[in-house]
Amino acid sequence: MATTRYTCATAGSLSEHSFKQSRDRPSPLASKGAVRSSTLDRDTAIGGPHGHFPSTQVSLLEAAASGVPNEALERVIALYWKPVYRFIRFKFGKDNEDAKDLTQSFFASALERDFFARFDPSKASFRTYLRMAVERFAANQHAAQNRQKRGGDIEFEPLEEQAAGTTESPEQVFEREWQRQLFALALDELRAHCEASGKQLQFAIFEAYDLAGAERPSYAGLAAQHGIAETSVTNHLAWARRMLRGFVTERLRGVTSGERELREEMRRLWT
Repeated sequence: MATTRYTCATAGSLSEHSFKQSRDRPSPLASKGAVRSSTLDRDTAIGGPHGHFPSTQVSLLEAAASGVPNEALERVIALYWKPVYRFIRFKFGKDNEDAKDLTQSFFASALERDFFARFDPSKASFRTYLRMAVERFAANQHAAQNRQKRGGDIEFEPLEEQAAGTTESPEQVFEREWQRQLFALALDELRAHCEASGKQLQFAIFEAYDLAGAERPSYAGLAAQHGIAETSVTNHLAWARRMLRGFVTERLRGVTSGERELREEMRRLWT
């Protein structure tokens, strides 16, 4: 079965308060070009099939402490491989192949060392800890001219080049790609959930309205198209948005140290 990839440009456009909108007003998902669907690239399968992730995830540190560091790393790879790859490309000026090699090597190195044990949530978020670890690793590899490829089970396809003349720093590129990948995974899970639970109509309305890449249909138009009341369109959109937030929360829960960091990351995304 084909999978759908979604790209998010601005997580802030998905804020909960912005969903409280009048009917037929522009959706926050689409008004800023935040989310679009397209055919899934093979690279989005990194980290394992989505079905391998539990519906309610334990925290990153709980998973590592329970003796399942591979499971913890699988979650990290699923969310962070694109931010890491982007960061290396723009921080160190690497071409596509060298950036791929360094990204693969970094995650292979994380498996071999006490990567999770050294994480101290009192000093930084895991996201910051990982970015700093990547920077140190890539800097050392760059200085030593060591581009040995490890972790060959990770597959890449070229990503779109960043727009010329951007003023973004490598750190900002990392943050943007992190948000993009987080919502891409959550949206994919929402779609799979709707298919498995017989809620294809809810997702179809959500996709047509909130994920529209161009002009969105009106609530009245969606109601007529699907043979339902306009109030049902409102209810279906509210349900899908609520479920999306839940999937985002679960993704974050699996890559944060606990409830405190989870709350901080959620505030960062939704405000």
